[in-house]
Amino acid sequence: MTMTSLKEEEAPEIYREPVLYREWGYQLTALGRYFLAIDYFEKSSKSATDEDLRTLMGLYRALIKCTKYFAAEKLSEKCMKIAPDYYKVRKMRMEALFQIGEFSHSLVHAYEGMRRHGVTFEHGVYQANETIEDCIGRNTSPIALLLLYPWIRRLWKHRELLINKLKEEEDELAGIAEGEVKFKVNDPEVQQQARMKRLHRIIAKIDVGYLTIDKDFLEEIVNRPETVASPSKKSITELLTLVNTCYRNVMYIQNLLRMRRPFYVTYFRRKISEGHKIMLEQERKLRKNIVIIKADFLLHLLQTARINKDYPTFFKLVYHVKDTFDAYTDKMFPLKQRCLNALYKMVAQVYIDTRNLTCLDNEEMKTRYLKHHLGIRVATLPRDIDLAWMPTVNVKETFKMFQRRLAMASVPLELAWLYHEFCKFLIDIHRFDLARFYAKKGQDMAQEANCDQWFLNIDHLMLRTEIYQNNRNEARDIALLILANARKLNIDCLIDFYERVVKMVDEMELNSDFDDIAVRQQLILELMPKEMKEEVDSLWRRMDVVPAKRRLSVMPGCKPIDRKFKMPFTRRSILPSPPKDPERDARIALLKQYAPPRKRPGFVNFQEFE
Repeated sequence: MTMTSLKEEEAPEIYREPVLYREWGYQLTALGRYFLAIDYFEKSSKSATDEDLRTLMGLYRALIKCTKYFAAEKLSEKCMKIAPDYYKVRKMRMEALFQIGEFSHSLVHAYEGMRRHGVTFEHGVYQANETIEDCIGRNTSPIALLLLYPWIRRLWKHRELLINKLKEEEDELAGIAEGEVKFKVNDPEVQQQARMKRLHRIIAKIDVGYLTIDKDFLEEIVNRPETVASPSKKSITELLTLVNTCYRNVMYIQNLLRMRRPFYVTYFRRKISEGHKIMLEQERKLRKNIVIIKADFLLHLLQTARINKDYPTFFKLVYHVKDTFDAYTDKMFPLKQRCLNALYKMVAQVYIDTRNLTCLDNEEMKTRYLKHHLGIRVATLPRDIDLAWMPTVNVKETFKMFQRRLAMASVPLELAWLYHEFCKFLIDIHRFDLARFYAKKGQDMAQEANCDQWFLNIDHLMLRTEIYQNNRNEARDIALLILANARKLNIDCLIDFYERVVKMVDEMELNSDFDDIAVRQQLILELMPKEMKEEVDSLWRRMDVVPAKRRLSVMPGCKPIDRKFKMPFTRRSILPSPPKDPERDARIALLKQYAPPRKRPGFVNFQEFE
């Protein structure tokens, strides 16, 4: 009897008791029974051998719902000791400190969490910051400013950087007068700097040998640290510090070697025998022959890319060939200017090749290509790169590139090419005043170089500018001028192209009051099939006559919601609906009546036991 009574007094063991109590606590929290949930979470903590983070987080949430903020704050401090790097625990700590009035410490935790999880802690930063600004001094830590000082410094530096960038961008996109000063042509100062830089590199190669390659690499990073930009500020700072140290060491080695062995001593004291002079002369002739072979190879590559209409590769090679030829002296490469002139004329011919519409099949395709050449996009294809119009990737770097190339250019044919490319770039960024200004300069250079191809290409850019700005009369005059130049060149495909352009400009309805919405509506109307054009056109007219706040009321399928008068409505569409099949609908309804119920095995509905 004694053993039986003892067994009856002992409570039965429950399998995985802490987990069961914890899950019951979460379920009760979801049902809104927070006080009972707190009891279950505490039972789970007492029955567990170790502290379970999930149990403590559930208990914290129940305490917050019951407005027991000081108990929740102590619990969040306990969770921070268990898992200080877990972002949900830090968020708990931030919320609990804010609820008990420790706004400054809450802001510190919000900033710490925002470094890794910006979106999660962004609201906490704004909330604590606004509360501190509105607070009169009570419950505010005296060291809050000291704790936030690193972030204040970083924010101040970021603000100064944004202001400087804004000033630079405004200065780059200045007016025509400032642009004329900024983009100097045949600038002797820039050319002198380039010559001195090349001379210093030759002297450095004599002093330190192949270490010159490393020196150039380090110098590029030191002068342009934005090339190694990265979200990790700490690693970038360490990298730039290391680069500066290595660059100083290389310059120190070069200066040390130069002091021990000056260049003039090395140059004047060497004694060269006659056999050595003959060997050096033969090496010089060999290098000249290698340069000629390389130039022929590069020009053949360009011609192959042009024939295959691989325009991205072609224009990448153009700048590479240009820089390669400029690196050679006239003595090393006597045919340099002839090869460069051939390069400029090949680029001009590439732009003319894209305007050949005779290879297309139907009139609709020809009209589409013609519109895309004039900057009027009506479809996805052809793309801009198919028409030899390369997109601009980096506006700031492109400005610097044109500034450098125009300062180094002196030949009229080269200037005509550069002005044409610069005009294309200005059209891309919608600076039509500057585009028109530099297009006129390009026309003068093309006329001076006696190159009708570049004259025609620059006129084509001016035509595109006038069409984009809806200047119909000016566009028609330029189109007639280009047609006369095409007849002068006696190229049949060009004559056919610009005759179509003149006809299209006459038929176009250009209106200075044509806004972006009307342009978009016109494009949609052109893309619609013929049987739907009348209905879509009627829809646009109905939308134009009603006020803006009621415009969606006439749009099919876009009925505005009336909060005061909630009535069901039927969505209509301008697209034809599929034909209805009553037999199929009746069959589906019958099958739904006898469909088996979808019940999940093991699912418990706790709402039945309330």
